[in-house]
Amino acid sequence: MADFESGVKSFIKGKAEIEVNFPVDFKDKADISCRQCPYLSSNERMCQLNKQPVQYPSRFIGAYCPLKIEALED
Repeated sequence: MADFESGVKSFIKGKAEIEVNFPVDFKDKADISCRQCPYLSSNERMCQLNKQPVQYPSRFIGAYCPLKIEALED
């Protein structure tokens, strides 16, 4: 076990890649909003990926959303 009593010299990064599927209806209207993301907190106030507050989770994705949204597939 490491001894951090005198501080931390540096950090080693760990990275993960995730995929979130946003629904598209039969008229090709997509709902890309935080409300459709499984990483929205249960009280709908916080993104669990970036720990930032979200505004209007039913209408938009957060300004600091780390997801890269791809184009709608045909």
